[in-house]
Amino acid sequence: MITKAGERIFFEFEGKEGFLSEKEAYHLIKVLRKKRGDKIRLVNGKGKEFEGEIAEVNVKKLQVKVRLLKVLRSETNPPFKLRVLIPILKGNKTEFLIEKATELGFTHLIPFYSTYSVKKYSPNFLQRIHYKVISSIKQSGRLILPEISSPVFLLEFLDSLTFSENILKILAYPQGKISFKELSEEIERVQEVLILSGPEGDFSPEEKKLIKKLEFKKISFSPYILRAETASLVLMGFISFLFHNLQKSINQ
Repeated sequence: MITKAGERIFFEFEGKEGFLSEKEAYHLIKVLRKKRGDKIRLVNGKGKEFEGEIAEVNVKKLQVKVRLLKVLRSETNPPFKLRVLIPILKGNKTEFLIEKATELGFTHLIPFYSTYSVKKYSPNFLQRIHYKVISSIKQSGRLILPEISSPVFLLEFLDSLTFSENILKILAYPQGKISFKELSEEIERVQEVLILSGPEGDFSPEEKKLIKKLEFKKISFSPYILRAETASLVLMGFISFLFHNLQKSINQ
């Protein structure tokens, strides 16, 4: 059973006991007001949720040592890859999309910038989105951290793709023609999906040429032009919905 949001603590140590990061220790002491001897739930993003116990607390140094007691839940990697190219956008929009991609079950998160991108990534970008992913699995109850790629330049990334019949490439596009029914049937035949939506400055002619060459399936979600973050979120939600229902039908 998945417990409510905010009750899980993330840990990275090996073995049965160890110290939490300062960030997690602060949350445990200052926000949740936990004390030595209290039982807590712990995850490390590797597929298990544990019941644990607080073994030591040093409030002044913000140090917390915890002990793992038993496994409460397990999760295995899905038999397919869900990869999403996430545009690097202004403000905190990219972090928002990273958070939602994690909640929606995507296995590989690939931030990208492009020829016309308005925003470039900052030096601490990877650290920020790593924290966002950890926060998301704690909140959502997901037990396996998705893989996070370093930011890629879209032209170079597209140029590196191979033409595999087992990879379905999907693009959110205003003039997309593929129907939901057709896309559902395509998804049933593949083991990997790669999805893409446009950056704030749109695709360059060279990028559009490569997208066409790679035979991305184009799908439209609205008669209107969507903002970059809206298109990305809607596409992620739709693909997650299709895969979730496909897995349910397989397991029945």
